[in-house]
Amino acid sequence: MRATDLGPCSRDPRGRDAEVMRTGLPSVPLGRVRGIGVGAHWSTIVAVLVMAQVVAVSVLPRAAPGHPASAYWVAGVLASLAFMLSLLAHELAHALTAQRFDITVTRIDLWLLGGVSRLSSPPRAPRAEFLIAVAGPATSVVVGVLAGAAGTVLAAWGAPALVVSPVLWLAVTNGVLAVFNLVPAAPLDGGRVLAAAVWWRTGDERRGTAVAAVAGKAFGLVLAAAGLAQVFAGAVSGLWLVLLGAYLVVSGAAEQSAGEVRHRLGGLLVRDVMTADPMIAPGWWTVRGFLRGLVSGPHRRVFPVVSFDGTVLGVVSLAELARVDDPLTTRISDACRALPDVPVASPEEPLVDLLARTPLGRGRDVVLVLRGPNLAGVVGPEDVAWALELSRSVPIEHHEVTS
Repeated sequence: MRATDLGPCSRDPRGRDAEVMRTGLPSVPLGRVRGIGVGAHWSTIVAVLVMAQVVAVSVLPRAAPGHPASAYWVAGVLASLAFMLSLLAHELAHALTAQRFDITVTRIDLWLLGGVSRLSSPPRAPRAEFLIAVAGPATSVVVGVLAGAAGTVLAAWGAPALVVSPVLWLAVTNGVLAVFNLVPAAPLDGGRVLAAAVWWRTGDERRGTAVAAVAGKAFGLVLAAAGLAQVFAGAVSGLWLVLLGAYLVVSGAAEQSAGEVRHRLGGLLVRDVMTADPMIAPGWWTVRGFLRGLVSGPHRRVFPVVSFDGTVLGVVSLAELARVDDPLTTRISDACRALPDVPVASPEEPLVDLLARTPLGRGRDVVLVLRGPNLAGVVGPEDVAWALELSRSVPIEHHEVTS
């Protein structure tokens, strides 16, 4: 039976641009810029509405009195959307600068507390870390200056305050965004600058990351405490500071943990931790036949799927097979997740680069390690956990892979 007769694995119905943020909820794709996918988390809507309310209720009635509430809200929504575009420009500056250092940017996501640029690998030199970090705030400063100049010109030409005030608000908010992001606390841009400075001064990337992470957690605790004080004083707006502070504390801890992982796994290649010659799921088998064969072991939950001629088709998990409606007649090839929606890696790729671009969920995900068209092995969460635990005590030796 030919591989072309076996039927393709299924594609992810969300498409290649659909992403799941760390909240576990999907990010809606908005398009691509220079090959970088751009998306927005659902919480972006909350951010737009909150900023629109600030402009419509607090700013414009004082700066441009005498207009109906509907006019204030229209101007507020437009100003809020313009700010989100300036935030996207901020993130694009990070991303495009990273590309100059040959770092792939997988996507940009906007969400409630700002934006996230997802790099496929960390910068490999303090200069790159510094320049990527400052690109965002520098862009916010430029946008703020341009918006301020535009507002000043509009006012000189006699434009109504209902038009001028949102433009000046955009200038101020971009200035605030730049200043706040330069606070030397991870994961803010200023934290990256601090990490780059310590890295450059000491030659130790791990130390730079740790210093910035500790600063981030301390700054987050200060913000959260200030927010709680406001809440107890009757200012509900203090909840935003609590939320932001909590985010900084959690993110600072994550930065520190990620730095430790990079330190312990930094010298390893994918081939050093992968499971070579893994058990495969034959694409031409039925789901029932394959599941029956698993009763006696081995106890695996995720399998690479190959065709009759050995072509790699994709990946399938036990959970996905258990959900098949007709396991007696459905073939494995019809139930699996197909390339290119399944992550792949080369045996020679640095392990930390793979982990930076590919989250691995237990019981669902493995990375297919390919040498040319052939399956060389797989990397799953258990392989990474094995490497982390073993590296605490003994160095892991490099392995050669034969095709």
